[in-house]
Amino acid sequence: MTQVKRLSLLIICLACVSIAQASHIIGGEMYYEYLGPAGTGMHQYRITLKLFRVCEHGGNIAEMPPSVYFAVFSKDNGSRTDLQQFPRSGPVQIVTSGQVDPCIVNPPQICFEIGIYEGTITVPENDQGYTVAFQSCCRDNFIENIIDTRVPGDPNNPGNGATYYTELPGRNNGILGNSSPVFTNDQAVVVCAGKKFTYDFSATDPDGDRLEYYFCEAYGGGQTTDQTGIPPAAVGPPYSSVPYQTPYSGSSPLGADATIDPQTGVISGIAPPAGKYVITVCVREYRGNQLIGVHRKDFHVTVTTCTRLVTASMPDKYADCDGYTINFVNNSTPGKTYYWDFGDGTDSTTTSLDPLQHTYTQDGVYTVTLYVDRNSSCGDSATATVYVFPMLRPDFDYSGLCTTRPTQFRNTSTTSSGSDAINYYRWDFGNTAATDDTSLLNSPTYQYTTPGVYDVQLLIRTSQGCERTIHDSITIYDRPPLTTTSDTALCHQDRLQLSASSIVNGTYAWTPNNYFITGANTATPIVDPPQDTAYTVTFTDATGCVNSQRIAIDIKDTLRVYGPPDSTVCTGDELYLQATADGPYAFAWWNLATNTVVSNNPDAYITPPAPAASYAVEVTLGSCSSRDTINYRVVDPPAAYAGEDTTICYGDQVNLQASGGSSYQWTPASLVTFPTRSVTAARPTDTTDFIVTVTDVLGCPKAVNDTVRINVVPPVPAFAGNDTILIKDQPFQLHATGGTRYEWTPVDGLSDPAIDTPWTFINRDFTYTVTVYTAEGCFASDDIHLRFITGPEIYIPTGFSPNGDGLNDVFRPLPVGIVQMDFFRVFDRWGKMMYSNVEYMKGWDGTFQGRPAAIGTYVWVVQGKDIHGNTLLRKGTVTLVR
Repeated sequence: MTQVKRLSLLIICLACVSIAQASHIIGGEMYYEYLGPAGTGMHQYRITLKLFRVCEHGGNIAEMPPSVYFAVFSKDNGSRTDLQQFPRSGPVQIVTSGQVDPCIVNPPQICFEIGIYEGTITVPENDQGYTVAFQSCCRDNFIENIIDTRVPGDPNNPGNGATYYTELPGRNNGILGNSSPVFTNDQAVVVCAGKKFTYDFSATDPDGDRLEYYFCEAYGGGQTTDQTGIPPAAVGPPYSSVPYQTPYSGSSPLGADATIDPQTGVISGIAPPAGKYVITVCVREYRGNQLIGVHRKDFHVTVTTCTRLVTASMPDKYADCDGYTINFVNNSTPGKTYYWDFGDGTDSTTTSLDPLQHTYTQDGVYTVTLYVDRNSSCGDSATATVYVFPMLRPDFDYSGLCTTRPTQFRNTSTTSSGSDAINYYRWDFGNTAATDDTSLLNSPTYQYTTPGVYDVQLLIRTSQGCERTIHDSITIYDRPPLTTTSDTALCHQDRLQLSASSIVNGTYAWTPNNYFITGANTATPIVDPPQDTAYTVTFTDATGCVNSQRIAIDIKDTLRVYGPPDSTVCTGDELYLQATADGPYAFAWWNLATNTVVSNNPDAYITPPAPAASYAVEVTLGSCSSRDTINYRVVDPPAAYAGEDTTICYGDQVNLQASGGSSYQWTPASLVTFPTRSVTAARPTDTTDFIVTVTDVLGCPKAVNDTVRINVVPPVPAFAGNDTILIKDQPFQLHATGGTRYEWTPVDGLSDPAIDTPWTFINRDFTYTVTVYTAEGCFASDDIHLRFITGPEIYIPTGFSPNGDGLNDVFRPLPVGIVQMDFFRVFDRWGKMMYSNVEYMKGWDGTFQGRPAAIGTYVWVVQGKDIHGNTLLRKGTVTLVR
């Protein structure tokens, strides 16, 4: 009958509709066909590999490989004898057909791809035959029935792979000339989980051999994520099984409720919970009674959630026998019409899911049927068996909980009907480690041999079929539970009440029973021994099972406690104080200045005030007490001072002077002359923070830092201007840069030597020096050389020799009184332009397109504007020599 409103689908196919990243090939089969002899002692086979892949593309899902490697291993010695690459035979086949229940609301789309690879191999005869194998990496990492073996972040450990292989016969293993079976069904079937399903997994044999089917283990495989032409490992079989997840295994890949018929190859049973599963089916091939080979096929199945249009659901049994009125529970699809047949000749129709109450008129066992959408082709029904009898109450009690004696169980169940007597009892004593922990007696005994908590279950059944079950947890011990006072210390002036207790009844006896003890046969005696003493209590339960405990009493006449030593500490520091004592006492830390408790723990946190503070740690045990006192001198930490920030010019030295302590440490130490002195010199090349660490000898061990910043003005970029050629008898304006104040020397011919742009009226070759100052007072100097020639004019040499000797290597115009160069061009004798430029004082180096120009005569033309705005154009020739 239908059980739940939400169901699951089991999609059994050689590919499934949802595979995790890095998944692609999800099933495979390799088989062989004998083609005949290929020379003396040689045999030829056609090998076929069928791979199954999800339909999704892109992302981390690899395409169906265009080619694969077949590796051939000799079973005589395990060596690899051949390795061949074969292309895919034809296009990839896409399968979308399948059997789907038409009453499922959201049937899944079925789609998987099939790639077929065929190749012919030739092998010589041997005794044991050959293994032909293909390996692929990366099964789906989210499979329910195998363990995920990936190593996160390690591309060389992508998880479980897959191996597909076929075995060729040898002289002593199989029959030469045989062809392997081939599985026939590549279709899909869809059923709801929790329901019965069947899938035809049969194979055909070209030789008519008898076939026998069974579930077997899937094999792991390659470790690379590239699926194109993967050669198997160099070492052949035996291959390793994938690790299965409990309770699944190779022989039970879908759980205990799904099996395979060994004669027909039909898989049937109940679909497992939602998830993805690996299944491998093996088929033994017999000729007569001789086993000649085993063929296998590996595939994935997916169980996914789906919803039926209509589901009828209710409990399948009402056997409580709690009277004639039954409350029927309806867990069916809501919003439907529900027809109830109560099995007693009465019925009821309703549209409500509320519990439906029905009262029977006489004792009996009835079959109730619930129909949902009774007249619809997608309607559903459910049945239940109802036991209608007077009241049944299960109950039991027990005694004896020690492993040294049997435990007695007594049935105390009752029924209100004399005619429907209890005639069946089944006890389960909850001992999972034993196979004989059940009984059918009314009131049995059972001997537990191991202490522990056991779930005892009693099922009772009446002569009419009523049955009910009751559970109870019992605790079995090898000694009765006993709780006592812990070992303790006691002040020699005090008395102590000891205590013992158990969750079971029994008697108590203390020893020594005559040594400073009152009430030695009670659970709570009082003791006052004058010296260290140990008392032992012995507890005996009602069955004679015994337990005992020993309690040691440590008598203290003096308590010892030790706090930290007196010390000098820094102002404002929080201190962690910890005391040790010679016993488990009560602690109290006192601030003696205020007579207040600052902590009741063995440790305390305090911040002593300046200039001094005193504390005491006190321990008590009953009427006994003791204390230790700690005194602190509180001093200020060093007043570290590194000096005022200052600014220096680049290249200057600065003196650093610190104060506030008795020892000093400057950093960065590499920039100062004496890192451990209070006064030292530094010559930083750029702005630097100098940190001084100061300590003193006044008692505060704290090191204090202070920082001084030395700002360094960068080098002054003094510039007097480029050396130049001037027109004789013409004034010239100088232009200096790089600072905020300027001084020119000598002052001959200058209009104002204290500005950046003075005019010079000098009329001969001359050199001026300008000193440039920054706002901080840093300075630097630069020279400008003036040469005077009659002008305005452009002077051109008649020849040059670009031979790299540093003399006359560049051909350039010499402008005098020219403020703008319009162009300077050089042409060969055929009119091809060899050089062109408009930059002042730039020229031709005698090359063209990176190569030396030929020796000879070249034509030049130059044009510029003079200081009056007139255009000067000059033309001529120049001779290039080397």
